[in-house]
Amino acid sequence: MSAAAPKATTSVDRYRSLFDARPLPDNALTQWRRAAFERFAAIGLPTQREEDWKYTNLRRLESRQFTPATPAPVATDESRWIANAGARIVLANGHALASLSTVSPQPPGVTLLTLGQWIANSPEQVAEFLQKQRRDASSFELLNAAFLEDGVVIDLADGARFDQPIYVIHQMGPGNGMSHPRIFVRCGRNSACTLVEHYIGAADSETLTNSVVSLDLAQGAKVAHYRLQQESSRSFHIGTVHAHLDRDSRYACRDIALGATLARTHITATLAGPGAEATLQGLFAPSGTQHLDTYTLVDHAAPHTLSNEEYRGVADGRGRGVYRGKVIVRKDAQKIDSRQSSRNLLLSPTAEIDTRPELEIYANDVKCSHGATTGQLDSTALFYLRSRGLSEDEARGLLIRAFAESILSTIELEPLRQHLEQQLNERFASSEARA
Repeated sequence: MSAAAPKATTSVDRYRSLFDARPLPDNALTQWRRAAFERFAAIGLPTQREEDWKYTNLRRLESRQFTPATPAPVATDESRWIANAGARIVLANGHALASLSTVSPQPPGVTLLTLGQWIANSPEQVAEFLQKQRRDASSFELLNAAFLEDGVVIDLADGARFDQPIYVIHQMGPGNGMSHPRIFVRCGRNSACTLVEHYIGAADSETLTNSVVSLDLAQGAKVAHYRLQQESSRSFHIGTVHAHLDRDSRYACRDIALGATLARTHITATLAGPGAEATLQGLFAPSGTQHLDTYTLVDHAAPHTLSNEEYRGVADGRGRGVYRGKVIVRKDAQKIDSRQSSRNLLLSPTAEIDTRPELEIYANDVKCSHGATTGQLDSTALFYLRSRGLSEDEARGLLIRAFAESILSTIELEPLRQHLEQQLNERFASSEARA
């Protein structure tokens, strides 16, 4: 007689075990979570056979075993937080810590609360709201839906303005926890706000952060959105952003990726009303064995809309960067203007950056352009700087910072820009950092 070999446990099986082990109440929200998980189980995690994931292999992520992160205290003197960045909300291991948040008082017309508060007070209302969200959710969005515990809800009435930035700190502690935070931003007509997301991880942690941000901008609304990803060098980060823009609204996203062993950011902007404008800019800097992937999709669904994209990559060591930007111009979206630029810098012979700008145009009266370049530091400029007395490390650092300045100079929030300049100075300060 021969015994059958035990069936290998897949990552979906492990997530199912974690989901089934959670003590959830019998209500509409739990039903929504369960339906989301079953859709995730049917789809599974994406593979490189899917065009959108062609350059990113998730085997490193699939081989890890995570557990739902539990609330944990965070040091109040956290040195990596950005000082004076605005009204602060701290999500430690994906759970809000009221003691470290500074969001009161709130201006008239502004509702700012944690998703956990809303779930605790009105789970049926939350379920009804969530059921109206995107029907074509990706597998990671579905995984987020199944395991989400907390997040942030920002609701601005018509004409409301939150003058100071809303600074959301996503901080993961040590261990192998996973966090699935979700942020909702609803901006009424002619309202305005600034959202800063800062993702941080403990030095020795091997965690998973799988975040989803949904932004709905009514006519004339304006949102400035900053994402700074500084997870630990052993952790995994998946970030999904969806922005829906109505007539004459403005959405600007600056996405900076410096941390994690493997990270993927997916940003979608749907320009649904004439006069809508989206600006997407980013900087990713993989080093060591990091793999940092950015995917953007701009959907010109209405005429007389404008989009402008600029992404820059700096790869060092054996780091690999990926940028794929896709622009869709719908059949009736005439008189649109779309510009896309990808510029990349390789600092070592083993570094790699894959870039793929795409245009999918179904209208005939449009202005669309895209371009991509990848190269090394200018040897002539390097020689010139060294001839002026700079060391090789100093000269290289100066040229790298000048390359990144195109993105950093667009950051209007002074504390954030200074923080990033310091981080990049430290990252490229010496040849040891490039090893």
